[in-house]
Amino acid sequence: MKKNKKIIGISICIIVFIGLYAIISTYKNNNKGVDGVNNQDGVNERAINGNLIFIEGKNEFNKGILENVDIIRDNNNSLNNNIKEDTIVLKSKNGKYVKEGTFISEVIDTEDFNKLILSWNAETPEKTYIEVEARAYTNTSQWTEWLSWGVWGTGIERASKSTACNLAKVDTDTLIIKGDETYANKIQVRVKLYSKSSKVTPILTRITVSYINSENKVIDAFNGDINLSIVEKVIETPKISQMLRDKRIASRICSPTSMTMLLNRLGENLIVEDVAWSSYDYNYDGFGNWVYNVAFAGSLGHQAYVKFGSLEDLKNEIEDGYPVATSVKYTNDIDNDKYPYIENAPLTTSGHLIVVCGFSNKNGEQYVVVNDPAAEDDESVRVEYKLEQFMEAWYNSDYIMYIVH
Repeated sequence: MKKNKKIIGISICIIVFIGLYAIISTYKNNNKGVDGVNNQDGVNERAINGNLIFIEGKNEFNKGILENVDIIRDNNNSLNNNIKEDTIVLKSKNGKYVKEGTFISEVIDTEDFNKLILSWNAETPEKTYIEVEARAYTNTSQWTEWLSWGVWGTGIERASKSTACNLAKVDTDTLIIKGDETYANKIQVRVKLYSKSSKVTPILTRITVSYINSENKVIDAFNGDINLSIVEKVIETPKISQMLRDKRIASRICSPTSMTMLLNRLGENLIVEDVAWSSYDYNYDGFGNWVYNVAFAGSLGHQAYVKFGSLEDLKNEIEDGYPVATSVKYTNDIDNDKYPYIENAPLTTSGHLIVVCGFSNKNGEQYVVVNDPAAEDDESVRVEYKLEQFMEAWYNSDYIMYIVH
């Protein structure tokens, strides 16, 4: 009898525990803060190792909030595009697309950062466009406001907004946390899709997030830990000088010229000026908006994004057969103390894009093989820079790289 009472008592405890667990779970699921994000730590969040996050595919999209948008895989080419991946599009009602929809990602835990860049791959048919935003949770226990990278589309006057709040700002293409001792460790992304016609919709394939803590950045110079001899090769890449292009813009189009080299190497047949005007930022009044350049590549169906990279990343891309555009600051004047010196560089620049095509070794010294669009003609574009000098120039631009596959 005592044994039966003991069993009954244990059973009651289990039932009570299950009931309490269900109540707590229901409370957590319903206790959502602004924009439907849970206020409880660890709920509707995921942690990321490294500094690169891909938000793509049905499983990832479904972790977020979908408002007037659907997730579809366009296997039948019903959207008149070449994408065979899960995509986010505007919701269709009675055969007509709604005018506006929103995707909000889950909250993502990150390592500490003070700079962040969003990239996106999307198609925007005529009369459609998107706006990409993010907010960050800082060590002040506060969220930043939603900060925008501006309105973007291939058929509109795309324009960054350089939005700001008391905790952070977006400087053209980069979100920067304000304050010397302030950093963020969570992010959330929001993408708004717009259409001015019920017959067409924007098509969002992926969002890529990269971040860095620039306060802890060190020069990732070659020290023997990375064996570059195994990638001692050069990837044949079209050589294009920006200086031979339209004289009205030639001095300002290093980024689209580099992007043209990357894309034409992948089989495209693009003209530099067309890439330039397709990447032009009407607010920034320039062609060097990093995310707009990779967004153009994404609009052609390529996986393309900006990354705060490393020498290891560069090595891996070359190993896999992909040249990489990198942002650098350098001088060809050995007496110039303002910028890192690179022997044989064509000019002095406070910001420039070049294409790394491979690595070489001469007399025991490592070199990067580069297509530098600032060369005076196409034949002079291919140069070799000492690895150590290149790394210092790249360091001064936070190791920014364009990855295009």
